[in-house]
Amino acid sequence: MTFTFTTPLNTDGWIGALIIPEDIAEQLDIYKIKRVVANVSANENELTLYAGVIKRKGLRYLMFSKANKKLLAIEEGDNVHIDMQEDTSKYQAPMTEELEAVLLSDYEAYQIFESLLPGKQRNLIFLIYGIKDSQKRVDVALNAMENLKLGNLNPNKFDKILPF
Repeated sequence: MTFTFTTPLNTDGWIGALIIPEDIAEQLDIYKIKRVVANVSANENELTLYAGVIKRKGLRYLMFSKANKKLLAIEEGDNVHIDMQEDTSKYQAPMTEELEAVLLSDYEAYQIFESLLPGKQRNLIFLIYGIKDSQKRVDVALNAMENLKLGNLNPNKFDKILPF
């Protein structure tokens, strides 16, 4: 099921917010959809947003970062067009080829990764997804898996174990 709407870029006080119309928010609640993949477009620019549906003060919205605002060349109050659907992927995040290859090659790290809470898994996936260079993605994925095997389960406190 795809939801299509246009909404202005707002703020939740700290970060950009794309308010989901009430009729769509009700459908998200009915179908218990908590994470979505959205194609967001404005000014002939487009990006794919992997996001959780935030519920606050009776509103449903998607967080929208400054970096994404810059990519779309928009500011608060500008309208964006959104095509959104439930994220039904295994991790509800964009798994990179590099991380997948590292997990396939290291069964111990894979088992630890699978034992993490879904939010921690997504945190690791997005940590690697945000890196542009493929070799750097491999290096960071290997380093992350070594940290997991050493018992360091907090991606924000990973040590740089491997030389790269």
